[in-house]
Amino acid sequence: MKINNPQEFIGKEVNDVNGNTMGYIDKWWNSWNTDYPGYFFGVRPTENSRATWFRGTSKLIPIYSDYVKEFTHQVTLNKTLEDFSRFWNKAFPCGQTTCTTDEITDKTVYDKNHSRVGTFYGWVESDGTFKNYGCFVDPYICDTWKIPHNIIMPMPIDSITNVKDTILLNKTLDELKQYWQKYHQF
Repeated sequence: MKINNPQEFIGKEVNDVNGNTMGYIDKWWNSWNTDYPGYFFGVRPTENSRATWFRGTSKLIPIYSDYVKEFTHQVTLNKTLEDFSRFWNKAFPCGQTTCTTDEITDKTVYDKNHSRVGTFYGWVESDGTFKNYGCFVDPYICDTWKIPHNIIMPMPIDSITNVKDTILLNKTLDELKQYWQKYHQF
């Protein structure tokens, strides 16, 4: 669904396609998709959805705007909580280890020269497969590269080389900039 007013979603209750409450929208970020302006919404889970579907996490659950079915006084998604929990709880390779999304969400992302890139906040999937991870870009980089603030940019799935207290990528800042310019017109 095309959304033009993401700021109006803050505080709205989020329900899955079956009417189960997931939580409330706490934040929003622009997506890298310039052809179809999408957004990421950070949903603060309710106690029930946290305990039942999301491993007891207190982190924001990232929801891409393509999952929004309709919105009025609340937001209704086009998938079930079970569908969303599959990705939240799914383990995937992160360099030399395996992580769950809960483990890496909110971690700081550094390039291979240990320069700060931003913070891991989301992903995009299609047909059961992760397509890209999302990095909320550091404001200094946004200013320097003249890209919009409040934006999540894509990191290719194979770009993570190590995860401990932070996430380390196998790309330099210059390589990320070239990747984003080439594939996402920034």
